Amino acid sequence: MIDITTTLVMLAIGIFGGFISGLVGIGGAIIIYPAILLLPPLFGVAAYSPYIASGLTSSQVFFSTMSGSFKARKKDEFSPHLVLNMGGGMIVGSILGALLANLFNDTFVNIIYILIALLALILMFIKVKPSSQKQNFNRRLLITVGTIIGIFSGIVGAGGAFIIIPVLLALFKLPMNTVVANSIVIAFISSIGAFIVKLVQGYIPLDSALFLIIGSILFAPIGMKVSTKVPDIVQKGIVCILIVIAIVQLIFK
Repeated sequence: MIDITTTLVMLAIGIFGGFISGLVGIGGAIIIYPAILLLPPLFGVAAYSPYIASGLTSSQVFFSTMSGSFKARKKDEFSPHLVLNMGGGMIVGSILGALLANLFNDTFVNIIYILIALLALILMFIKVKPSSQKQNFNRRLLITVGTIIGIFSGIVGAGGAFIIIPVLLALFKLPMNTVVANSIVIAFISSIGAFIVKLVQGYIPLDSALFLIIGSILFAPIGMKVSTKVPDIVQKGIVCILIVIAIVQLIFK
């Protein structure tokens, strides 16, 4: 039986992760994973193993992005064509990446992760004027880009949302509100496989995951609503901070 302290800690992590997911259209694994590892012991709760923390993180990302996706689908900026093609490419790519990961050692994988994160950070600072015209996305380009992102995400074991956002901003020249509305749905699609695998492997303790999920489901739509009132520069700043956290976390891992 889970104790009240663990309940409150997991609920708080879920609330924060869900809100961030909705606010900037990212899964939140970058901050949720270390939070699950570091916060419980600070409150006298038994520490979770990295395997369990990874499983709990996958459940948080899955349900927070799913919750945010329901609200995102109602937005004018939502594009089923963009989401299905890029998301489909990411699913295929992530499977290929996961298989390729077995061919590389940890050092090589870490280097790839850092290079991808640095590239994403650079793309965030490239000033591209959002296109004012209705987007007619090239299906092959969407699938190709999604597959490439998926391959690298599969290799390093990340969800890929922190890469999707700068790519949509710089390559497809989308305004931030449109990026948030679509990237959270793409992140949801790409999180399905990881969640199912971790659940089957037994790395998601339901008693701990329950309150993590509740916080995520309740606050992801709130973050999505707030995102429409937050300036683009602030949203981009938050994404940049999350990417830097990912890099620092890996360097000092």
